[in-house]
Amino acid sequence: MQQYELRAEHRPVPGGGRRVHLWHVVRAEEQSGLCGYHLVPNADSGRIADLEDLPGQRCEACRTAYRSALPPPD
Repeated sequence: MQQYELRAEHRPVPGGGRRVHLWHVVRAEEQSGLCGYHLVPNADSGRIADLEDLPGQRCEACRTAYRSALPPPD
């Protein structure tokens, strides 16, 4: 089965630094979300198991594509 992870799309914050704007679903070892958004190589990463716990902070296009790629439940 294909491996997936979460990768962050960041936005700068006043005074320096960055914050997570959205979490995207990416295939392991790739730099683009399932939605096609290209992420920077040093983007924060997260566990795919946390996807459903991020309402308002997840890319819904990535979530939809990921859920469509999952095998049907038994």
